[in-house]
Amino acid sequence: MEGNVFDVRRLPLLWPVVVWAVGLALVRTDLFAPMIAAITLSALLVLLLVLRKKTLAAILLVAALWGGADLLIDARHVAVGEPWLSGNVHFSASVEKVEKTGISTRLLLDSPVRDDGQSISGKVLLYSYGKQETMPVAGQRIEATARWRLPRNYRNPGSFNYKAWCFDQQIALIGSVRGEISTVDANIPWLEVARQRIRTAISFADKDEQGVLSALLLAERYRVSEAVNRAFSATGTAHLLAISGMHVGMAAAWMFALLWWLLTRREAWIVNLPIRSIALSGGFVAAFAYAMMAGWPVPAIRAAVMLAAAVLAWQLSTRHEPINILLAALGLILLVDPAAIASLSLWLSFVATAALLLWGVHASTAVESSWSDRLRRSLRLLLWSSLLAMLATLPMVVTTFGSLPVYGLPANLVLVPLFGMFVLPVALLGELAALIGFESLASLLMQASGWGAGFGVKIITAISELPAGSLKTVVPQLWLSLLYGVGLTIAGVLWWQKKRVLSAVVVSLLLAAYLTALLHESDVNQPTWVVWDVGQGASSTLLLPGKQVMVIDAPGRAGSRFNGGTTVAEGLRAMGVTHVDRLVLSHAQSDHLGGALSLIDRLNGVGEVWLPDVPSARQHRLVRRIVEQGKIPIRWLALADRIEGDGYAVEVLWPPRGFTPKNRNNSSLVLRVTLAGGKSLLLPGDIEQEVEHELLQGPEPVDLMLMPHHGSRSSSSAAFVQALQPDMAIAQTGVGNRYGFPDARVLSRYREIGAEIANTADGAVLVGFSETMQWQQWGFGGESRREMALEWWQKQ
Repeated sequence: MEGNVFDVRRLPLLWPVVVWAVGLALVRTDLFAPMIAAITLSALLVLLLVLRKKTLAAILLVAALWGGADLLIDARHVAVGEPWLSGNVHFSASVEKVEKTGISTRLLLDSPVRDDGQSISGKVLLYSYGKQETMPVAGQRIEATARWRLPRNYRNPGSFNYKAWCFDQQIALIGSVRGEISTVDANIPWLEVARQRIRTAISFADKDEQGVLSALLLAERYRVSEAVNRAFSATGTAHLLAISGMHVGMAAAWMFALLWWLLTRREAWIVNLPIRSIALSGGFVAAFAYAMMAGWPVPAIRAAVMLAAAVLAWQLSTRHEPINILLAALGLILLVDPAAIASLSLWLSFVATAALLLWGVHASTAVESSWSDRLRRSLRLLLWSSLLAMLATLPMVVTTFGSLPVYGLPANLVLVPLFGMFVLPVALLGELAALIGFESLASLLMQASGWGAGFGVKIITAISELPAGSLKTVVPQLWLSLLYGVGLTIAGVLWWQKKRVLSAVVVSLLLAAYLTALLHESDVNQPTWVVWDVGQGASSTLLLPGKQVMVIDAPGRAGSRFNGGTTVAEGLRAMGVTHVDRLVLSHAQSDHLGGALSLIDRLNGVGEVWLPDVPSARQHRLVRRIVEQGKIPIRWLALADRIEGDGYAVEVLWPPRGFTPKNRNNSSLVLRVTLAGGKSLLLPGDIEQEVEHELLQGPEPVDLMLMPHHGSRSSSSAAFVQALQPDMAIAQTGVGNRYGFPDARVLSRYREIGAEIANTADGAVLVGFSETMQWQQWGFGGESRREMALEWWQKQ
């Protein structure tokens, strides 16, 4: 590959932008505790002044002040009064976005106002379950009654920080509709009319194709099926589904090429017209229109800003370094939107683009004599660009998607040209035809583009099903990813210095070490039980020495993108685990097994599934799918079965084989697990007092147990609790659940025998079994910057 000559003196924006980013990161992110961040900021200011870098010191100080001010502004948008959280609230608001997913419809609403005039300057998310007579569209104003709550996090190892995401999106409340939604202003904005025309044109494609085209043209990625999403993520091609720099750039490039071709057809135009300026401006307008039709998703806005910076630089002068243009765009984005400092999509785009600019192949000035020469060079450029982008973004990709894109290079070599040269341009032509009223042509073009998208889906699905095609990794530690970045930078410097062999050796050794760390599973030195915070559902995991993993239940709605199964999978990854030896599904109800397939799909393997041998389990749709796939052995358990493992023994206390109770809860597996050290725990599922009475004939005391049926008053009878005498009892419930779990009378029964009580509504419970049983409740650590800013506003 051609070498690049890199001279930092030719990048006057490098240090100002770096210093600006550091100032924002210290104030707007939680990478460091507030006190450590303040000390670091002060030390950097002193160091810059000592080095007589007064301009950089001023930039750092202004960045910190601007980041803090912006944080307070965002906090003002999400600060709400107590009346919003008291009972049912009637309000009006403007609809910004409508997303229909399965049994629910999610509305993003802007500037809601109560009947008493109290308003929120930010946004709210409103969920509507069941069927509505009419559903509003974006741009309309509605009235409705809803019950609201503040955003909350599931507190587990590796949990997504949903509160922080809502804060950064200026979402103040989450609510559910009570009754019907009425439209105050029935006028549909022109932009939504245009988007609806595009949806109509897309509807002629097949289902999976519709999802991909909706993601590409309308930024409606929620229409992409979970199976397709997983295939794109596993093959390192998920970037193709998000409207980002590549898509916006392709829209601009196609318009640029079209205008250039048209304007160079006549010699007079070539002589008299500023062809380059016209083509560049036309490309920018096309990109702007594309992003606008997509609803201005945040990545598209950032891509448009970067494109505008590039166009402006090219218009003004050709002497600018491309990396300087990229730095200018990054600085502008972080100036306008300081919260973007914590945006993964921004840094993915920036790192990949910077790598391509710094180490990419230069355009050739030679005249190529044949199409084969041009083809070889294009393939060479695509291969090198894909390799650079993959190497540069690997830590962020595996952290976000949890998969190692083993076949990412060939997958990108096929899909990037397919989407960039066919699927997207044909879809854009279909979009244009739909907007100007050529419905038949639009549907024909969308079908053609959909065919290409469907072909791409089949390719990546086949690739993801290859050996190691969906290889899951542990979550890499931050220090490890930083070391990887330093090593990659060293290899890049060696490449600039023409030490290509040494650079390749460094990259190979670095990649081998990093991948070894990603694929290495952790072990525990003592049995550890994790009872997960999965809302109103049940799931726990028993970790045993020797890398043995047993998961008990995985709740959620089957097929949903996020559920208890995904929560447990991410938690295990964060704890250094990517497989499960035994998956126990206590009974056939969604709050215990609805997320099982999601969990299985996000692991490198499941050794065995344990189920109660009762008709309700055998006939359940999700269980039948697991059985029909035939990939995982099924063990059907019943009363009196006993399983001996390495360091543990499991006794099945319930149900009898073929048991068919009126209440399905009473068909739950009841397991007593005895560990090598003698400690025992009881997993009772959702049994109620009828079964408890049956078990009273000979139960032995246990050290630890889950409260049956989430602490419902229909379970945990006084006699049952007295017979078991647990040292600790854990209730698996959701915060503010409508059932009132755990029941106060149940809690008092456990307290009367001296048992410690924990509730997963307060966070996941981690129990360590050594000579003495020790437990802790998981939290998100110290108070975040966002919470501090919000508390400041609430005190005003």
